[in-house]
Amino acid sequence: MIEPDSAGSKADGCARQPQNTAMPSSQPAPEVTIVLPAYNEGLRLCETLAAIRDTVNISYQTIVVNDGSTDSCCDFLRMDPSAFEDVLLVDLPNRQGVAYARNLGASHAQAPILIAMDAHCLPRPGWLQQLLHELQHPGVGIVAPQISSVECPSATAFGLTIRDRELGVGWLHRQGNKPYPVPMAGCACIAMTREFFEAVGRFDVFRSYGMEDVELCIRCWLLGYSVMMVPEAVVAHWFKKEPFSVGWHDFLYNRMRTAVLHFDGDRLERILTSLKSKPAFADAVTTLFASDIWTRRQFVRESRMHDGEWFCKKFGINL
Repeated sequence: MIEPDSAGSKADGCARQPQNTAMPSSQPAPEVTIVLPAYNEGLRLCETLAAIRDTVNISYQTIVVNDGSTDSCCDFLRMDPSAFEDVLLVDLPNRQGVAYARNLGASHAQAPILIAMDAHCLPRPGWLQQLLHELQHPGVGIVAPQISSVECPSATAFGLTIRDRELGVGWLHRQGNKPYPVPMAGCACIAMTREFFEAVGRFDVFRSYGMEDVELCIRCWLLGYSVMMVPEAVVAHWFKKEPFSVGWHDFLYNRMRTAVLHFDGDRLERILTSLKSKPAFADAVTTLFASDIWTRRQFVRESRMHDGEWFCKKFGINL
């Protein structure tokens, strides 16, 4: 289990803050903290920060976690003066993976609301107000906007579902104009309270990229909270290509970890069997069993109100 302060204490020595990032004492405390993990973003990080600035009309804080980028995407945040106020830059010397970066950013948060967003997004006007309104309702754990593609605006996702026994995900179509529950939402943009985030155990420990959003949403449902889609809120997303790739070892590790945490019996066996023929399967299993998987599994099982079978039946997922 990830202890609440572990991510921050491990990497505090690597954090570097631009001279102008300290919040002026005359400024109100932030109502929202937006965490952006950045890895070789090029110019898109600057575009994302500009889009946030232009669409948010409440006090907010932005934390950029530079996850060992090998390009210059974060250099503009080290300039004095900076074009962006209240941005904290945290530099990691080596890539630790997006889940670690999100947890590390959250450990520096000052606001009661957390937004986990990719650093290659263009939020549209009104997005935040609508997410915050839905987040106020009792029992809601995670809220998310519709995600559109910057390259192809007609391609939109209204939440996610599990589409196969390899735990691959598929986009969902719009089901209405008012907020409604969905199985999962992607970390292109999700909102939650910091209290919820800490109580459910933060993002789990995944390798490089992928599944941290899927697993958190499943855990949200099993612990008795809901994941809500707010279809009128819109965030456009750049879908990154090379060199942002994931090797077979990390791909399998992340999917097997999710399966072991939440599924049992024949369903778990079918998932593992479907992954068994992939390259690096044996190595990924060895890494998984040497991790904290059993401690984390016990934490999830002791805390949950529902099990994986309930989740699959609720959303018609065939595993």
